[in-house]
Amino acid sequence: MLNIYKQKNNDHSDDLIDPVLPVKRTKVDAGRFEDVTGEFTSSQFKRSLWFVTHKVLLYKITVGILVILSVVLWVFSLWNWGDYVINGIKADIALSNNLAGFPNYTGIHEHYSPAPVQIAGISAYAGGSKAYDLVAEISNPNKNFIVHFDYYFITGNQKTPTQKGFLLANENRPLVYFGFKDGYPNGLNIIMENVIWKRVTAHTIVDAVAWQNDRLNFIVKDFSFAVPQTSDGITANVIKFNLTNNSAFGYRDGLFVVGLMQNNGLIGVMPLILKDFKSLETRSIDLRNFSDNLSISDVELFPLIDIYKQDVYLAPER
Repeated sequence: MLNIYKQKNNDHSDDLIDPVLPVKRTKVDAGRFEDVTGEFTSSQFKRSLWFVTHKVLLYKITVGILVILSVVLWVFSLWNWGDYVINGIKADIALSNNLAGFPNYTGIHEHYSPAPVQIAGISAYAGGSKAYDLVAEISNPNKNFIVHFDYYFITGNQKTPTQKGFLLANENRPLVYFGFKDGYPNGLNIIMENVIWKRVTAHTIVDAVAWQNDRLNFIVKDFSFAVPQTSDGITANVIKFNLTNNSAFGYRDGLFVVGLMQNNGLIGVMPLILKDFKSLETRSIDLRNFSDNLSISDVELFPLIDIYKQDVYLAPER
């Protein structure tokens, strides 16, 4: 601005003042930053400086990502709604029609239920002393079911006491009532009641029949049969054999039915009880049978041991 006063006075003292020069800016090197307090390191300073200088860029990137994500979600949602309108409504209608009808589960139940116990024949065999042993040859055709039941025999208008019985999976053996003394049984029949089936689950026992055979592994050897002379008016047939428990398990009460065989046919039965029959033990069996005119060629052993119950086993020896 022109100073008229100074012009008039011809005062040139301002000429002695240096003109204002522009400030020269120098670039700051963040790597040379040192905090004398030791609380703020150079790397922390660099990161803070980078964040401040790029804050706007980071904001734009974040907004862009959110916009893209929102577009993708909207497209996905619209695609699914369109698919439901085109196909989903028809599928819902078809499902509703299917649920309106009920399938016949009776046939399915029969398919998975156990087949009934089969009875091959019912007979009466002389047991001596004017008594008869009533025998029904039965079998369980199911490989993964065991069955428990009550049974009794009927002959004419007579009924034997009720007994408890069972059959293991795929087992064939006789059901017996020993010592029927009311004359020869005519019109013999067997009644089974309170039948209860139990499935052997494959989660615990894969092959029930093989599992049973491992535990009921009994071997008969050295069989002999003799018809002795009458002594004191009593005639007894002598049946001898050695019986080995060839399994890895011992049994508290080894209950058996001894089948008297002639040419592979059953002609009589006898009971046998072996207490504390240990694993790999061999017992010498000596039986007496008082039937007249008995002739047998072999014996067959039918165990009556429910090996699915833990209390039938002997404790392992230590």
